[in-house]
Formats: sequence, structure tokens, C-alpha cells
Amino acid sequence: MTEVDDQQFPAQGSEQFFSDESRKSLAEASRLLAERLQAHTEALLAMTGDEEQAVLDEHNAQLEELVEGWNDAVFEHTGTTPLLLDDEIVEVDDEEPEEQDHLISVVSRFDLKVVDLETLLDAGRAAQERHPVELDESGDRDPVDTAEQAIYEISRETGEAWFELPGVDLVAGARAYVVPEYPFDPLEADADDVITEISAPNGVVTHAETWA
Repeated sequence: MTEVDDQQFPAQGSEQFFSDESRKSLAEASRLLAERLQAHTEALLAMTGDEEQAVLDEHNAQLEELVEGWNDAVFEHTGTTPLLLDDEIVEVDDEEPEEQDHLISVVSRFDLKVVDLETLLDAGRAAQERHPVELDESGDRDPVDTAEQAIYEISRETGEAWFELPGVDLVAGARAYVVPEYPFDPLEADADDVITEISAPNGVVTHAETWA
């Protein structure tokens, strides 16, 4: 591959490029490189592996010097560099990888059947009285007049009370304990769409429970 500099390619007869002097320099650089390449190849073919590393390094250094000189001569004559030589040394990062947090994701779902709505509502209202939430702008509490609101109030007080909710039967439940695999998307507690966040991340399921 030939890399052409950002500058406009010089036209024939340009004072900067394609001069008699640059032509002679390129011819001489090419002759030296050809001779060195032939000698380098013969030296490598003659090696058996018993030679000192310094001998091989010396051969390589001599060839590298002539390759760079030839590359420069081509540029001086044409304004292009046919070989993309990079002298930068890439440093290897010896730092130990940053220790990752030990996380466990617990994902659960419970399907409930309301069998006695009034009993459930009474229990929800009582739980709200014992553990009231912060009042809204109107200064009023949310009325406990639905099964969902009642279950919410009871859960706030006792945690996951799926097995002892008054007036409710547990239809089915499942819980999985997952060790996430990095990288993974952590749970966003303040996400606008909570439903999309309630799912198990990629990882290894270490334990699982089901109820029916």
C-alpha cells in the first residue's frame, strides 16, 4: 500500500520533486538496499540457531537502516512514502485489571389471586395507618380502595408478604439468584419504565425457587 501525503501530488518538472539529484539518490538507495537485502537473506539462510542473538540483531539493524533510507529517498523524489514505517513503541500495560464488584441479582415474580377483597382492603388500610407514606401536595394519603394499593401498603410494612396476604391466594411464584456476567447493564432504580428493568441480567443462575 502507498501512502500519499495530504499535500497535492507534485507535477512532473516540479522544483521540489523529481529532480536529477533526488533521482540519483533514489537509485543509489535502491542499489544499497538490494545488496543489503541479498546479503541479509544469505546470512539468515546460513544460520543454524546456534548464533548469538546479537548477531541477528546486528543484521536486522543494518537492513532496517537501509530500508528507512530508501523510504526517505522515495519521498524526496516523489513526495510519497511506499512503506508505512512506525517507530513508536507500544507500551504494554502491566497494571492489574480493576477488581470488579461482587454482585448478585435477585429476580422474582408472584401471581396472586384475590379471594376476599374487603379483607385485603382492611389489611391495607391498617398497614397504611401504621406506616404512612409521605403526603402528596394536597396533604392527603392515597386511598386504599384497590387490591393493588392494599398489597402495596402491606408490602411496605412487612416486605414480601406473598404467602400471608389477607384475602389473597398465591397462584404461582418464582425467584432466581443470578451472578451477572460482565459487562452487563445494571438496574436503574429511577428508570421511567420499571417493567423493562425487572428482568434477569446475563449471568449464571446459582439458585432458584418456585411456588405453586
